[in-house]
Amino acid sequence: MLAVRINQFGSPSVLQLEDQLKPPLVTGEVLVQVQAAGINPSDVKNVSGNMLHTTLPRTPGRDFAGVVVEGVDSLVGQEVWGTGGDIGFTRDGTHAEYIVLPQTAVSLKPSHLSIEQAGSIGVIYVTAWLCLNAAQLVAGETVLVIGATGGVGSAAIQIAKWQGAQVLGTVRRESDRSLAQQSHPDVILNLAEAGLEAAVFAATDGKGANVIVDTVGGPMVEPCLKVLSHQGRLTEISAPAKERRVSFDLVDFYHREAHLIGVDSRSLDASACAQILTTLTPGFETKALHPISKIHPYPLQAAIMAYEQVLNHSFSGRVLLTPQS
Repeated sequence: MLAVRINQFGSPSVLQLEDQLKPPLVTGEVLVQVQAAGINPSDVKNVSGNMLHTTLPRTPGRDFAGVVVEGVDSLVGQEVWGTGGDIGFTRDGTHAEYIVLPQTAVSLKPSHLSIEQAGSIGVIYVTAWLCLNAAQLVAGETVLVIGATGGVGSAAIQIAKWQGAQVLGTVRRESDRSLAQQSHPDVILNLAEAGLEAAVFAATDGKGANVIVDTVGGPMVEPCLKVLSHQGRLTEISAPAKERRVSFDLVDFYHREAHLIGVDSRSLDASACAQILTTLTPGFETKALHPISKIHPYPLQAAIMAYEQVLNHSFSGRVLLTPQS
């Protein structure tokens, strides 16, 4: 089988396409023929050596969708999808023609998702779900999503709406409004027209947001804390490379009885992620959850180019590899 390999850390140019033997199976494992495998920013960081615990040599790639071709009889022939914080880091990943996984690490693909969609959205929907779950979202609460047009942001809007929340989403320019509307937030806040504090309090009758999913981090942390409701919960998933440290008004923080919660999808292995994707499946089947990103496919032979597109933010949408093409 063909597999993309990291033999040394560096730019995407260090990636090698190698011909390898299919990995053997043990009891309880399945062999998945990978038909679509997204390239996430974390995959690019993994190649550069900026992700903890990765061991080399390694096949990168977290997200996948494909067909089970060997292993557990009840799964053979089934279309499955998945992701995981171990895949591509401590065990060989999905940027290959085949991957071996425990049967518990695959979830049946929702029928309303194409293979390409399913193979490119695992990380973003798992991360969004983790944020809202960590915040213990309750139906009827108000959720603010910073970055409504991004992958995690759009997924968080959809999941929060599906769970019965009132949802506000932010954009940085008016031209982003139409894309944000595809996730159906109740209110879109254009931060080019009004500051976050004024916009959120105007939209919530001065109450603030019960839950905030901040996909930006860095300079947005303190403004987000200021627009939380009393006992509100702010979830953080990322930090700009040059702004890892933040500061905020501690007195306001404890008077507000606010909660600041870190969320790391890499802490979950593929089996734990499969459980989350199975939980989300009814939302996809009813189309309450619906990917909005354009898909840009590449064959394995063009992996370096595909990784460079993600590194350089060349496209709006999801970049994926199609190993069987």
